[in-house]
Amino acid sequence: MNSKSSVIFLVVAILLALGLGYFVWQNAQLKSEIVTMTDTIVQVQQEKAELLSNLDSLETEIKKQVAANEEMDSVLTERLAEIERTREELKAAQADAALVEKYRKQIEVLRATAEKFIRENDMLKHKVDSLGFEDSLKKRKIDTMTIIDFQKTQQIEQLSEKVEIGSQLRISDIVAKGYNKNGKVATKARRTAKIGVAGTLLKNSLAESGNKILFIRIIAPNGTVLTQSNANQFDFEGKTIMYTEKKEVNYNNEDLKFEIFYNASNEALAIGSYQISIFCDGKEIGKSQLGLQ
Repeated sequence: MNSKSSVIFLVVAILLALGLGYFVWQNAQLKSEIVTMTDTIVQVQQEKAELLSNLDSLETEIKKQVAANEEMDSVLTERLAEIERTREELKAAQADAALVEKYRKQIEVLRATAEKFIRENDMLKHKVDSLGFEDSLKKRKIDTMTIIDFQKTQQIEQLSEKVEIGSQLRISDIVAKGYNKNGKVATKARRTAKIGVAGTLLKNSLAESGNKILFIRIIAPNGTVLTQSNANQFDFEGKTIMYTEKKEVNYNNEDLKFEIFYNASNEALAIGSYQISIFCDGKEIGKSQLGLQ
C-alpha cells in the first residue's frame, strides 16, 4: 500500500470513529430526554390525581350543605355542576404541566367561591338554629310541666297499686290432706274419701273486712278439676274457671283459721300429685299440693 492510500484509509477511519462517537452521544442524549419526559408524565399524572381528589373533597363538602337552605341550594347546585365539568375536562387532559397548572388555579378559585357560600349558608343556618333553640326552650318548659304532671299521676297510680297489693289477703300454714271414710288421714288414692285443705287468713289492717268467699280448686294428676257440679264456676282475671269447693268466712282483719273439705267418695282418685289453689276477691292467695299413692 502506498503512502496516498494510507492517508485515505486513516481519514476514513477517523471519520467513522467520529460518526460512531456522535451516534453514541446522540443515543445517550435521547435516552436522557426519554427518562426526563417519563418522570414529567408521572409527576403530572400524580398532580392530576391530587386535583381530582380535591374536586371529590369539595363536592362532598358542598353536598352536605344542599337542602339545608332553599335560598342557597341553586347556587350550590351550580358549583356541583361546575365541579363535574372540571373533573371531566381534567380526566381528558393530556399530561401537560402547563395545562394541569391551569386546572389547579381553576379549582382554587372554585373552592374559594364554594367556601364563601358555605360560610354564608352556615351563618343563615345558625340564625335558624337560634330561633329553633328558643322554640325548643319554650317546648322544653311545656314538656317539663307535662312530665311533672305525669310523674304526679304515676305516683298516685303507684300508690294506689301499692295500697291494692297491700290490701290483698294472704294465707299461711296451708295443709292439704286426704281422709278415709272413718275420718282418718289416708295416703292411698283408693282409700281417700275426702280431701281437706286448711290454713290461716293472715291479719291485714289494709284489707276490707266482712264476709269473704274462699274458692278451692283441686286439679287431679290428669289435669281435670275435681268438682261436684259443672255449675261450680267463678271469675278470675277476666275468665270463668271451675272450682272444687267454696266456703264463706267472716274476716275481721285478724288471723282467721279455716278448713274446707271436698267429698271425693264418688271419685276414682288417681295416684299422683294434686295441685291445690285458693282464691278470694278475684285473686289467687295461696297454693299447695297433695300426693296420693
